[in-house]
Amino acid sequence: MGERPSLPDDRYIPVRIEALMAEIVRQGDAFGEVAAQIEPFERALEHAILQETSAFKRALGRAYEPVNPARETIAHGEDGDATVVDRRIETLRGMVSYLLDKANYEPLDEGQVEATLHLASTHGMRIRVNPDRMAFLDLYVRGRAETTRNVRTWRHPIRGEDRRVEIFRRLAVVFRPADEERVSLKMFREIPLEDVEALLPHAEPQMTQFDKLKIVGGGLGALGGVATKLWAVLVHGAVVASGFLWAATVAMVGLSVRSILGYRHAKRVRASQMTHHLYFQNVANNAGVLDQLLMSIGHEELKEALLGYALLAADDSIDSMDAFEGAARRWLEDAFGVRVDFDGPDAHESLTRLELWDDAERWTVVPPQEAIARLDRRWQARRGADYHVQAWRSRCPS
Repeated sequence: MGERPSLPDDRYIPVRIEALMAEIVRQGDAFGEVAAQIEPFERALEHAILQETSAFKRALGRAYEPVNPARETIAHGEDGDATVVDRRIETLRGMVSYLLDKANYEPLDEGQVEATLHLASTHGMRIRVNPDRMAFLDLYVRGRAETTRNVRTWRHPIRGEDRRVEIFRRLAVVFRPADEERVSLKMFREIPLEDVEALLPHAEPQMTQFDKLKIVGGGLGALGGVATKLWAVLVHGAVVASGFLWAATVAMVGLSVRSILGYRHAKRVRASQMTHHLYFQNVANNAGVLDQLLMSIGHEELKEALLGYALLAADDSIDSMDAFEGAARRWLEDAFGVRVDFDGPDAHESLTRLELWDDAERWTVVPPQEAIARLDRRWQARRGADYHVQAWRSRCPS
């Protein structure tokens, strides 16, 4: 068992927006006017945020279509120059990285990936990955939790035993195979930390020690016959030597054939297990991943902005980023029993661009009625249509 990697903090809020609103209403005495106006405020906020993601969706679609492995359109008129293709792919890679960050995914750096790949293998499988076949490989995770899984052990090889394992609620893989002009995107759900390596491109299942034991054990029967004949030779001399040589030859041939067939069968079983596992854990591929992420951006920014605004409107003691993040973390843990590294800077930036501050330096927001009016005016004037495109370009100016 390898050492568990140090993982990034989890900014994802694992609560539906409807549940957040219901809890704010339930705590009406604490939230006052915000609780009474929560539905129209949420509706106006959602309109403004979805307008931003819709415009970015068109830009992403245009950037990804030429390098989408599953595209149906022809490549007529596209520049095949390698430098142009590489630049286009790096631009797309930056857009996807920005998209994942806004959806509260965290990248695994090289050290974290290497540590993850050295953990115990998937469902008892050992996985071999060839990094030379990848031009680049990026892993992003979101939402950590624990679950119970049944694991076969030496003590309980048949029925196994239940163990608590850490999982990622979502895992995104972005990769470009070497010498190809395509970029693949994959998203998986409920992935145990030990299973990450099985989701990587070109992962090949390897036999476990248990598989090897079964193969060797099957051949030991043949060797047993050889051992019996050998004992007879030692006891009775050359009289039975000729018969022993024939028996030894047949036994060794049988052992070789059985070992080869057993090896092939074990690999087929492991490959089938991996395919079955991935089939049920897969969420989306390629352009479908972009759709999932764009939807996540809207959900995450909506939850952050709504909760941040509600807390600031209800608590005038919040006067710093630390106090803001601490209030959000405590409220989420008290209300839903979840621990979240609330993304205070992102929520603060959302309140700024949506013009919901009364005085940002004093951490005070405008009243709900005024907030709704400002959001409606922003949506009607389409002032946020280019927000994500501009934000991405400012982050990745090249």
